[in-house]
Amino acid sequence: MKKSQVSNKRRAIKLIAFLSLSSFGLAGVMPASAALSDCISTPTLDKAHQLPDQALGSGVKAQSWQWEPGTDAQKASLSSLGAKVSVVTGNLRYITFGVLHEGIPRSQDLRVLSNSNEKSMASLNGDYFDSSGPWNAMIQNGQVLYSPPDQTGVVGLIRKPIVESKGYRSTGTLTIGTRKFNISGVNQLAPGRTSLVIYRSNFSGKLTPKGQTTLVLKAGKVYKIYPKGASVSSKSGTVVQVNGYLAPIVAKLKTKSSVKLSLPPVPKFEDRMAADTVSATGSISSKSNTLIFDAVNFTNLSSSGSTLFDENFKDVTRAGRSTLRIVPDITGKLFIKNVYKSGVQTRVDPGGYIIQASSSSAVTTARKFQVGDAVTISRAFQADARSQFVTAAGRGPRMVQGGKLIWICSLHSKEHRPRSAIGWNQDGQVWLMTSSRGYDAYDFGYRQGGSTSSQMAIWLMQLGATDAVLLDGGGSTTMQINQPDIGWQRFDLPNEAWWRELSNAFSIDRKN
Repeated sequence: MKKSQVSNKRRAIKLIAFLSLSSFGLAGVMPASAALSDCISTPTLDKAHQLPDQALGSGVKAQSWQWEPGTDAQKASLSSLGAKVSVVTGNLRYITFGVLHEGIPRSQDLRVLSNSNEKSMASLNGDYFDSSGPWNAMIQNGQVLYSPPDQTGVVGLIRKPIVESKGYRSTGTLTIGTRKFNISGVNQLAPGRTSLVIYRSNFSGKLTPKGQTTLVLKAGKVYKIYPKGASVSSKSGTVVQVNGYLAPIVAKLKTKSSVKLSLPPVPKFEDRMAADTVSATGSISSKSNTLIFDAVNFTNLSSSGSTLFDENFKDVTRAGRSTLRIVPDITGKLFIKNVYKSGVQTRVDPGGYIIQASSSSAVTTARKFQVGDAVTISRAFQADARSQFVTAAGRGPRMVQGGKLIWICSLHSKEHRPRSAIGWNQDGQVWLMTSSRGYDAYDFGYRQGGSTSSQMAIWLMQLGATDAVLLDGGGSTTMQINQPDIGWQRFDLPNEAWWRELSNAFSIDRKN
């Protein structure tokens, strides 16, 4: 791919992200109907088009809906070539969220990436990419694995400090008379579709979210029952909001029934999904010198500073204007082995690092280091919303945020194409989603069929997502599921369809 094409593509995706952020600002001052005014209508994920569900273990479920080519799809405002919506969903109570890769800047198809993690139950294509690697940062085990020098958008798993008043997932039981119910959360701003959430007097809102059935508890008794649900003040007593199959059961309980509430201690942290914008920060220091770097394993090198390479970079690095080669001794301490004042192309030594300095100030500092200097390396990332990512990789623009559709269709393409997206909510539910043609076809390497981006967003909201982001699509759209006793199978299309190599992928993994 030509450099000019790469540059144009990078500018294009950043423009899309900017327009999406702009649309969020607009969404706050316009009604939802206005945001939807230029969107193609979205069919419901109905039973008539649903294919059999598949259980993958750990509460993870694979679901799909198929609209047949021709009038069936056209009547639903989908591609006349047909549309299949594929979804895998699980809850962070029982799963974790991973990023799959084969090193930087290597690419592999999803069959290879999926097999790289024995705990994975489902996988989905990840970031936009080109011959130089992903367009956005990657974070693994809380450390920057890869980052261009600019701010980039990521989605992934965070470790969130619990603020009790703003809610958290919980266990525990609520006993009413002789009936015992499992508690799913406390003070949650956005409860799940199937949930029983307790609201204490310290809840951050004036009114609790409305459940399908609402109880108010006082003095160890059921004080009031709202069979159709209500938003009430948490100061009126302990409020119980119930959604899903439990709601009609709870609605039939009697007032004045005795109540016993059992909750475990409030946890300090909770794993959640988040989208944010991040940038890499780091330095290499000796006793007398410190060199800052702002890119990690970035093939093209940072032009504004210097770039750090580690063992995850699998190719020969490009040469900066000055190069530091760093290796460990037998105790693991790091030392400068070579200082190339004019810069060289080189590979990273096992356990070592390469620094390629490019800007004038970085080159001046790099040349001050001496062979034999003992050094330390620190690296971190800064996130705009201070998200403490454990694992993350690149994303496209946000589509849903805080339960609101922020995708303004007039600013984006309404072409029906294969799409990939991730949705989630505060209750810990995560959805991986693709839309595709559903059938294998000789398409000259250009995937057709599928949906619009706004349709993906609305489907995820229908399923219960309060936040969602778009990923790479078109020929990159690929989803696999690991079926018990069968193994990995493609889910968006038949196995015999062609596969595109990817820079990385996302996965739903077993916790244990």
